[in-house]
Amino acid sequence: MTTPTATQLQFFEQYPMAIPSAGVLFFDTPAHERVLVVKPTGRTKWDIPGGVTEARHGESPRQTARREVAEELGLDITVGRLLGTDSVPEGDDHAPMLAFLYYGGVLTPEQMAAIRYVDGEIGEQRFVEPEQLAEMMVDRLARRVAACAHHVRSGAPEPLELEHGFLPAA
Repeated sequence: MTTPTATQLQFFEQYPMAIPSAGVLFFDTPAHERVLVVKPTGRTKWDIPGGVTEARHGESPRQTARREVAEELGLDITVGRLLGTDSVPEGDDHAPMLAFLYYGGVLTPEQMAAIRYVDGEIGEQRFVEPEQLAEMMVDRLARRVAACAHHVRSGAPEPLELEHGFLPAA
C-alpha cells in the first residue's frame, strides 16, 4: 500500500467525510420475531453489537461487524448478508455517518450461553420486538434497526438503502 502524498491528502481534506460504522442483527427464532439489543455500560440508550470501522487501517465494514461482535459479545461469527446501508447526516451529537447493517442469524442456546462482555463496553443484552426499539434507542438507530428487522422478515434479498433510517422517497 502506498502512502498518500501531502498534495493528495490536501485534495481529499476539502471533501466532507463520513464515519463508516457496522452493526449486526441477531434474532431469537427462525421467524425473526425479536432482535438482540445491547446496553453499553454507562449509557441510558440501547444499541446493537457494532461500532466504528477502522478504515485507516484497511478494515472493511464487514470486518468491523465481525470484530465488534467478538469484542463486545465474545462470539466468533460469520457475518451474513448486508441488510442495509444508512446515510446519516451530521447531527448535534454526531458526525456524518455511513452505517452498514449485517445479518447475524439466529443465536443458538449455546451461543447465548457463550456470550461474554469481553471489552467491558456492554453491560447487558436482551431480545426485543422491533416495535419496542423507539423507546430504547436513539431515533436514527431505532429506525435503521426496525427497518432492517422487518426487511429480514419480508425475505427480500436485496439490501435496503436508508437515509437517516428512512426509506428515501422515490
